[in-house]
Amino acid sequence: MKALFLLILLISSLFALPDEFDREKYNTGEKVFDNKCSECHEKSMDIQLLMKNFIEEDNKLLNLKAPTGNEISFRLKSQIGSREDIEFQLHEATDFVKDYLYNPDRSKTICLEGVIRHFKTMPSMKGKVTVEEIEDVTFFLYFLEGFNDVNEYYHKEDDF
Repeated sequence: MKALFLLILLISSLFALPDEFDREKYNTGEKVFDNKCSECHEKSMDIQLLMKNFIEEDNKLLNLKAPTGNEISFRLKSQIGSREDIEFQLHEATDFVKDYLYNPDRSKTICLEGVIRHFKTMPSMKGKVTVEEIEDVTFFLYFLEGFNDVNEYYHKEDDF
């Protein structure tokens, strides 16, 4: 019985959210995304569908206007800072998102060329989104993908 309990405890710890996760901040960031970002960015899509859309169908299957939230989420974690220190990586991701939203430039993109080539550079969000909203939406995007039970579309980068 002890062995079964330890096994269940071990398995549940593998699927636990990191200590840095705050459900209320995540929900607030999701509202910011829904209100300020969703006009151009879809929140999440199955990665296999996205691969088909961009690789096989030249974005004609989905006709997306911009990368999806789950694509951005994955790229933030894989391109900005180190996943070894989530708190610091979140800070770096927030700095990156703030800079990109206020001063968008294709050369700064973290998205794959096979994806970004389908889109124009986004307009600046200066005066349209506050620093606090950027912090909240970055938190939401960071945890949108890849931390068990937060989003079902987690994948490995080499699958895309």
